[in-house]
Amino acid sequence: MAQAPMMEKASAGMRDIFSALSSSEARYFDEERFSESEIRKALSDSLIDRKIDAMKRILAAVSVGRDASPLFPDVVKNVSFQSLELKKLIYIYLVQYAENNRELALLSINSFQKDLSDRSQQVRASALRAMASIKVLEVIQLVMVAVKTAAGDMSPYVRKTAAQCMTKVYAVDVDQFLELRKLLLKLMNDVEVQVVSSAVMAFRHICVINPPPAPEACLNDEQGADAPGGNPTTSDEVLRPQLELLHQSYKRLVQDVLLMDSWGQQCCIDLLLRYSRLFFASPDRKAENDGDETASSVSEDLQAFLKSLKLLLSSSSKGVTLAAAVALCYLAPSEEISGIAMPLMRCLRQAPPESANSLLLAMIPLVEARPELWRPMIREFFIQSFEPLAMKELKLKVIVLLVDETNVQLVLRELQAYVSWHSHPEFVAAAVQSITKVALKIPSVADSCLRGLVKMLDSKCEALSCEAVVSLRALLQRRRTDDSGLGSVLPHLVNYLEDLSAPTARASVVWIIGHYQQEVPRLAPDVVRRMAKSFASERQEVKQQVLVLALKVWAFHMLNAKGEAAQKEGGSQEGGQKAPRITSEESTQLLPRLEAIVDHVISIAAFDVAWDVRDTARALKRMKEVAKEALSGNGDSSLQQLGVWYCRTCVSGTPPVDADGVDASTIESKDLDNQARLSLESTWILGSLAQALDFPLETYRALPAWAEENSSDELRKVKVEVAAAAAAVRDAPKSISSANVGNITHMEQRVQLPSNISNVPVATSLEDLDLFYSEAPAPAPAVASSARPSAPRQAVSAPAPTSLEEMRLTGPVTPVGTAVCGEDDESEEDEAEEDDDDWKYCQQAASAPASTAPPAVPAETAATPAFQPPERKEEKAASEDQKPESDAALDL
Repeated sequence: MAQAPMMEKASAGMRDIFSALSSSEARYFDEERFSESEIRKALSDSLIDRKIDAMKRILAAVSVGRDASPLFPDVVKNVSFQSLELKKLIYIYLVQYAENNRELALLSINSFQKDLSDRSQQVRASALRAMASIKVLEVIQLVMVAVKTAAGDMSPYVRKTAAQCMTKVYAVDVDQFLELRKLLLKLMNDVEVQVVSSAVMAFRHICVINPPPAPEACLNDEQGADAPGGNPTTSDEVLRPQLELLHQSYKRLVQDVLLMDSWGQQCCIDLLLRYSRLFFASPDRKAENDGDETASSVSEDLQAFLKSLKLLLSSSSKGVTLAAAVALCYLAPSEEISGIAMPLMRCLRQAPPESANSLLLAMIPLVEARPELWRPMIREFFIQSFEPLAMKELKLKVIVLLVDETNVQLVLRELQAYVSWHSHPEFVAAAVQSITKVALKIPSVADSCLRGLVKMLDSKCEALSCEAVVSLRALLQRRRTDDSGLGSVLPHLVNYLEDLSAPTARASVVWIIGHYQQEVPRLAPDVVRRMAKSFASERQEVKQQVLVLALKVWAFHMLNAKGEAAQKEGGSQEGGQKAPRITSEESTQLLPRLEAIVDHVISIAAFDVAWDVRDTARALKRMKEVAKEALSGNGDSSLQQLGVWYCRTCVSGTPPVDADGVDASTIESKDLDNQARLSLESTWILGSLAQALDFPLETYRALPAWAEENSSDELRKVKVEVAAAAAAVRDAPKSISSANVGNITHMEQRVQLPSNISNVPVATSLEDLDLFYSEAPAPAPAVASSARPSAPRQAVSAPAPTSLEEMRLTGPVTPVGTAVCGEDDESEEDEAEEDDDDWKYCQQAASAPASTAPPAVPAETAATPAFQPPERKEEKAASEDQKPESDAALDL
């Protein structure tokens, strides 16, 4: 009866084993089977397998977003168990939740310290990572001791973890800055590249991204309190003392950046980019200094870094390729930037959809700066229907940047195809906007684009027709002639106004009617009447355009009644005839009713919710009043003159100019070199998160300015003793494996010992070799049968080295492998024939000249081998049974 609980426990353990073998790891992610009570029970169980299973369930729940912090006390009490797998799982959990459970984590700090001396490097690293996750100032000294010990560990994995934990220590205690920086500089000279990579990332975070708040107290610890530059006032002055410490490590980092992991490469590129800007002069200084060749010389150290960057353009990581391309744009001479186009296009083709958007967003400033590099590859930016909307919009922007006189027809055909994708209304609107931008950029196609937009007004797609109206307005605003060129389209727009629902499109139609009312002088007052009815329900942008339209129409008829409005032949009517001009009498008759409508609209707008509409209504009302007084001859004040000037400008349709006579609505083209320089020297660093968000985060640090002159290359020259020590460590054998093929120095030190094999067959002539390797039987020599049997006896008594056949005659051979003596009876005849052939060969070898034979030795010594293993009983018996047959054969 006492054994019953033990049997039940054993059966339960067997069931768990079969369950683990029969099910996959996916069962740990089943949320329905997650029970905190069962997990607590399993963690308190005495079986290690139950504890491991519980930890796997906890980590699976954490990975899917479940909060497992209530289980912290039950997990942390198991950290003292010696199971390696259990320790790994527990430390993964502790790193995640130790910061929020500091008091409970402190209770296990003794176990952490004990695991720091564990035999397993993973346990040592996990214990160090868990200690660093306890962000309590009281134990920071213990953590610092652990970090220092781990920085000198023999395992590179532990040293790498020590470098990663230094950022956590610095986040808790900034006063440890100097000690941490010293350790990081030591680890940056480590022989293992993975350690150097982690040290570079930690150094960038501590010394560049988050420098200490009191630089005058801790930046120049070796220079003393009276050192110059003790109070840095700019970011460059704060950064310079930190990067000066990298002089001795610069060449090593330039070489190791090619061997680091992708994250380490990106951090190292950024660090060396800032270093190069601070301690090297700009390679393009020659153009800025009017041919001063001394200022344009490129340092050899900078050229080495540029060479490494060009090699990194072929990296399989998209982030590394982008970082190298951006660094080349900031550092390399302008004529060497042409090599970044193809690697970036390769990354764009291979990038998944979630990262292609960010990559293209970082490439746009480069495309804008150097469009000639990307223009041959414009087809690569053509859009596919399955791409996300954000990607489509970015590609449209790139296409507009790359368009010129040589490819404008290709681009317009492609944009025309995009316009027909009615199932994507937002993209269709963006495509119409791109057509407008192309027309504004290339004036030669403006008229054809204008005619195409007019045809789009009749489209059944509402998004297309509305955006076509807005694009018409944009093109008409840039025209340098007073004629709209729309012909009979203006009356069509007036009829189409009632069907438009988009506020921007309605506002655009109202603006077009008001700006070109001279072509439709009789339709404009009717448009004001229609819009006055629905004024209260219109959107804000439509209300503002209706107010301006009302004042323009009133001013036109007011001036026309005075005979001051210059009219033009307007658009065609339905019969194809030109619309007649409106007379002054018609304007005088229409003016009182029109003025009442304008006053009604202004009075409604004065009480609108939007303050922009209210202010616009009050301003236009005042302009109308003073202009009416001035035109009636009741005053000549400056305000009245302003009102009259404004009304005449609105009627004429000419855009206002500034004091220098320059039209503010025109966009002047800039010089290409200046545009490229402004694009590269943009507000944010290319490819940074600040560029994607268009605002900086706390960790954003701008690039430093170029140095005035190149620093001396002697600063970066590695000291002789340091180089010798590094070479000795690098050339030292890391293992005794034969895999070190290139370590020729240590292979030469091996001692070649003589071989112990003495019984090697001896060939005296070429015929012996032919007989030995041939399968045909050798010819038997003509000898007397009574005298020849003694020849083999003499051959057997020959000294070592002996022939292979003589070795066979020395005694029975021990069976090897799965062979069984006497098992195959059918092969005895074949073996007898082979023995006859061998016997003939031995007879021929015995008849060799005596001059070639070695000196004779006693037969007993020659017949006895140097080493003979003891025979088993079965083999000995078989040998005794076969001995009579052997003797009989010899007697024959």
